Amino acid sequence: MKISDTLLGFVIVALSITILIIAAGFPTLNNQSVGAGTFPSIIAWVMLAGGLLLALGDLRRFRWSEVIEIAPWLKTRGALWRVACVPGFTIAYILLSKPIGFPLVVPVLLTGFLTLTTGRPGRSLLVALGATAAIWFLFAQVLKVPLPLGLLTEVIY
Repeated sequence: MKISDTLLGFVIVALSITILIIAAGFPTLNNQSVGAGTFPSIIAWVMLAGGLLLALGDLRRFRWSEVIEIAPWLKTRGALWRVACVPGFTIAYILLSKPIGFPLVVPVLLTGFLTLTTGRPGRSLLVALGATAAIWFLFAQVLKVPLPLGLLTEVIY
């Protein structure tokens, strides 16, 4: 599915204005102009500039009939099912990661999702195991972000 750059640009502009309004209400440090809203405001200004460039750059070629164009792959059999699986697997991860644990849930969900999208269960399992190990190493070991262990809490600790 392709969305018009003009439409997408104006959506980004609206989002950045919303972020600017919300960030303006964040507290600042005593006797300083910086605070909790400084970084979100900088990002929002960059988004605003990028959104305007995107929207105005494509405005000359804008046609209402081309606002949203459905890609050919989305018209294939089962495509909507695969697209719907993304929020489904996300919700499953949110519900299952704490009681069962990241190292057990992610390989199963990722293998299932990759098998649905590629049709190759063997390769999907290998990629899922490798991705889970890489994510675990990056977050738990390098960044020291605790990932839920669930059933493995007593095994690992």
